[in-house]
Amino acid sequence: MPPSTPVVPAPPTEPSGSPAPEAPADSASAVASANHAVASPPARRSLLSMALAGSAAAAVGVLGGRAPAATAAGPALAGGRGHGPGRGRIPGLDDVDVDSPRPFTEAQLSAEYASDRTVDYVPMLSGFLTLQREHPEVLEENLERTLRINHDASDEQEAAAIVDEYGDMSYTMANGLGARLGEIYQAAVDAGRLPRTTSLIHKDGGRAQSESTNPAKEFFDYDRPYVVAPDRYVPRDKEGGDAYSSTSGAYPSGHTNQAYWQGTLLATLLPELAPQILARTAESGHYRIVMAMHYPLDVIGGRMMGQAAIAKRWADDEFAELLLAARAELYAVLQEDCGRDLLRFVQRDTAYLPAEEACRLYRERLTYGFGRVAPSGVPMDVPRIAASLLRTSHPRLTEGQRRQVLELTAIDSGHPLDLSVHSTSSWQRIDLCAAMSAHVDVDRDGTVHLR
Repeated sequence: MPPSTPVVPAPPTEPSGSPAPEAPADSASAVASANHAVASPPARRSLLSMALAGSAAAAVGVLGGRAPAATAAGPALAGGRGHGPGRGRIPGLDDVDVDSPRPFTEAQLSAEYASDRTVDYVPMLSGFLTLQREHPEVLEENLERTLRINHDASDEQEAAAIVDEYGDMSYTMANGLGARLGEIYQAAVDAGRLPRTTSLIHKDGGRAQSESTNPAKEFFDYDRPYVVAPDRYVPRDKEGGDAYSSTSGAYPSGHTNQAYWQGTLLATLLPELAPQILARTAESGHYRIVMAMHYPLDVIGGRMMGQAAIAKRWADDEFAELLLAARAELYAVLQEDCGRDLLRFVQRDTAYLPAEEACRLYRERLTYGFGRVAPSGVPMDVPRIAASLLRTSHPRLTEGQRRQVLELTAIDSGHPLDLSVHSTSSWQRIDLCAAMSAHVDVDRDGTVHLR
């Protein structure tokens, strides 16, 4: 169930106009050259020493390496033209057989892609070490916030948390699409009419899935809330459930990582509803705290990892072809099933949340209200592959202009897990909801301005 907060009007729609040519995503070769295998614990600790000494860019690689300067990577768009989310041609839309959509071939699914290479996410998450070494008060607050959320949870939140605990969140989060459209989406999945979409996003074996959080959990080795405070939390599980049997570490949250790679993927496949999908994704992460399975910082770390994993997929040109095919399939099937005018149907549906309210909730969950532990005002350094997440929401912008959107919509520096103080890029600061739903103007020289 969406949270009960005041209704805020959605942002104004963007004027129509002829789309400019779509800029390509980051090349697969860039992904291949920057990815690296998961290091052994001693090697990872060496990487983290570099990070904490201010040389994290050398360690983080593709996930956190410094992006090139955010200048237009191609022809500048016409000066003064407004650009809103989701505007532009959907490649392959007219080729989808909505009655019997074709699945990917076995060759497409079994091929080796540059983005399949395993990445070490520990350096990107290494801000947790700073908290352990220098800010024990933040970790104490982390526990107290967890227990407060756990104790204050409603029956509806508990029920929803249990559903997400045991379900495939690419399916259980369907209500983020809207009351009626979510049901249409689930019916299409059940009928096997979204074979390309489900083969990428499914919990079990989804081709786009993120790497496991287990290596990071083993590295940080931080006990879960119900282990640290066994007499202070309220158990919230189904009868006969085994949610509290896990012996793995707390940071980062594996379920939240799953929610965010699935939710971020779905938002990029259907950017017309990105704010609502991302708000529902944030709620799924929040439910981990409701159950006292995880702390807020675990959830923030899970978000960072899940979104970086999907950015890696979109930054791989060859894999992005699968993603674009799935986007065409999803849009075409939903449009057919809701009366052949998806946008009008969405306007008449009961939204999960109005767009501005969804983005406000999402932004609150980026920090969970923790105070700063490092200076504010540090310029945002966008991770080198992060702009790929805006490929479908801002198809008429260049890669450099998409980076500018991420810079302009990022939250301020200094919150827990932000690495800006170490002069490296920060996944913690990326506000994807604000970036995907941003309405922008582009100067003749390619400079982007938020409306």
